[in-house]
Amino acid sequence: MSDRRNDTPNEELEARLNDFFDAASTYLFTPLTLLRFAKVLFNLQDAHPEAGFRPERRDPDFVSYAAKLLKTFTDVYFRPEITGLTLLPETGPGLIIGNHNGGLVPVDTFLVGGAIVRHFGGHRPLYALAHDFLFREPTLSNILERMGTLRASHRGAELAFERDGLVIVYPGGDHETFRPYSERHRIDFGDRKGFIKLALRRQVPIYPVVSIGCHEMFYVLTRGEKIAQALGLHESLRTRVFPIVFSLPWGITTGFLPYLPLPRKIQIAFLEPHHFDYPPEAAEDEVVVDRCYHEVHDAMQRRLDELARSR
Repeated sequence: MSDRRNDTPNEELEARLNDFFDAASTYLFTPLTLLRFAKVLFNLQDAHPEAGFRPERRDPDFVSYAAKLLKTFTDVYFRPEITGLTLLPETGPGLIIGNHNGGLVPVDTFLVGGAIVRHFGGHRPLYALAHDFLFREPTLSNILERMGTLRASHRGAELAFERDGLVIVYPGGDHETFRPYSERHRIDFGDRKGFIKLALRRQVPIYPVVSIGCHEMFYVLTRGEKIAQALGLHESLRTRVFPIVFSLPWGITTGFLPYLPLPRKIQIAFLEPHHFDYPPEAAEDEVVVDRCYHEVHDAMQRRLDELARSR
């Protein structure tokens, strides 16, 4: 199913995208990259108190054009193979739960989101949850909101559900996306079960999606939990990791820098949905929550194992 209304970008959309890529190049490819990202990471004042909680700012035409533009690049560089899109619903809310890879270059998010947008069209409400610090820089925050990105919280997801939106969530967050390279074929949510409680409380189905290849674009040597603890990053940045990675063009450095991803073939598989037959109050029952968590987690791990064996 496609949305032909969004195939032709207008000049305003092109101008917005050009501004975005100009800003991206400024952050990624100048000698001041370290200083610029340090400023963003350690600026504790939000650009706007409601930044990341305004789903109405999502721009369907902008989203459609961005998805089309990104496909031109990703098809050549990553040769994505995507299966199971038809398992997603055409209407209604739901949680799309994925395994997170790639650090600060979340190719898996772009590929999953872009595939869904091209499948349904930009007017199908689709949102993604992201870490707080991404909303601390005004230009980046503005772009993210137009793309349908909300702060990673139950409040952000619930605002999207009110619009019948699908919400992309990576429960493992920074813990999983910075797992060591040797653990790249492991689903590691860090035992975070908030997404299960959210699904039960709001009575929405879970649509798992598994990706492989994104964690081969750079090499995580260690999460750096002890470094993060020594620096007090949990209080300042809401993270317990300070990853040490090898990536281009930096070599061995912190994983909190963007990098040039190595070209790797990416495979993405959407799995059968999980509909839990429990009342909303089951979200407070730890036995039920644990059972549902392992049902989703184990299904994703089995599929990831299959993909890993086929590579």
